[in-house]
Amino acid sequence: MENLSTENNVFTVNGRIITQWGDSDPCVTISPIDPKSVLRRGQGGGAVRLDRENPGKTITLNLQPGSADSGFFMGLFNSNTNITISHVVIGTLEGGIYTEGVIVNVGDHSRIGQTITDDQYIIEFNSFNETKGGL
Repeated sequence: MENLSTENNVFTVNGRIITQWGDSDPCVTISPIDPKSVLRRGQGGGAVRLDRENPGKTITLNLQPGSADSGFFMGLFNSNTNITISHVVIGTLEGGIYTEGVIVNVGDHSRIGQTITDDQYIIEFNSFNETKGGL
C-alpha cells in the first residue's frame, strides 16, 4: 500500500519547500490547460491529427491563511516572478517538474465569521515533465 499523505510529498517552489498546506482537500490540483492532441474529423470520413508540443498545466495550491508560505506566494504574485515547481511523492516516485510558470490569479477567499477559506494561488505553466506509476 502506498502512502500519498502530505508528509510523503516534497513540493518545492522556486527553491522553497512548501509545508503549510490549507484545510481544503486536496491541497494541490494539477490540471491540463490544452489537450495534447486534437482529432479533427471530416464529413468525408477522413481525419487529421493535431499535436501540441506544450499543452501546459495549471496548478492550484491551497495554503494555510496567514502562513509564511502564503506570504511567500503573495510576494511572488506581486513581483511578477516566474515560477518553477518540482514535486515528488516519496515511495511512488510520482511527480513532475513544471517550468515557465506564472501566478495568473489569487483565488477567492473568505474572512470574518465562523469559517474562513484557504489562501489559493493559481499557476499556469508552459512546460512540464511528469511521471506516474513509479519508474
